[in-house]
Amino acid sequence: MAGTYDQFIAFGTDNAGLERILRLFQSLFQILTSYPLLIATLLPTSPPAIHISAETSLRQLQSRLAITRRWLRLFRFLDAFRGGWQLYLSEAKTLETWLDAHAKTCLGMYGLLESVTLLDLLDVDHLEVFGRERAASLNVDAQRFWFAALYLSAMSSAVKLVRLLAYRPVPPTGDGFAMGGAGLGGKGSGEKDGALVSGEDKSDLEKIKEEREKRKRQQKEWAKKVSGEMGALGMKLLSDMLDLVIPASIVGWIQVDPGLVGLAMFCSTIITGNDVWRRHGRQLAKEQA
Repeated sequence: MAGTYDQFIAFGTDNAGLERILRLFQSLFQILTSYPLLIATLLPTSPPAIHISAETSLRQLQSRLAITRRWLRLFRFLDAFRGGWQLYLSEAKTLETWLDAHAKTCLGMYGLLESVTLLDLLDVDHLEVFGRERAASLNVDAQRFWFAALYLSAMSSAVKLVRLLAYRPVPPTGDGFAMGGAGLGGKGSGEKDGALVSGEDKSDLEKIKEEREKRKRQQKEWAKKVSGEMGALGMKLLSDMLDLVIPASIVGWIQVDPGLVGLAMFCSTIITGNDVWRRHGRQLAKEQA
């Protein structure tokens, strides 16, 4: 097993992992600035002026982290477009394939609009492309594409979960593994009460036992695999549903307290960050094996 220190190095030096760390701090700062009482609780001996100053600093840090995260995902929209195009060209056109393809395309549009307006948000003199007002309008449009991407991704996860539940294997009862219409201890055709079992019959019984154990092992492995996939899809569905609150509140479709938005952002970051963390753990384990 990879050590926690090595795993954190791999996680922190990875673009996706570093972006998750910054997002976690951004969500914490949003929660703190949404509820000034929390700042006063954390600084009980400081005067109110310090509390106000801390709140102002945290808001500035929150804004800087948001821009830094944009730089980290600057060209990620290209990967989203490529993934969507590959799904469009795939031979298996299932419902979830179409949902994933459109989700990635909308995610690519979201990233594209965020990337082209990045220079306008830096507040550098004579370094503007669209201007502050136009850039703000484009960023609202980006949030609409993000909402569509999250919604389609959540629908795809839900469809996959339904399919897994529909085809989830039934635990073996043992009856179906009997041969000749009888169980191992029953009366099969050609057997008589009190008759001695010949060597050939013993061999057949051993084969039946081996086949039963083999199927049980396969059943357990399949059930474990399905449970793992269902858990991963369930967490992905949950993170998408939590993130839906962010663009919906920015666009103005719903009225949500900023602190609750920060809390939803914090929870979804933990979920998605854990996926990146575990992925690096598996990679390190393979390298050390």
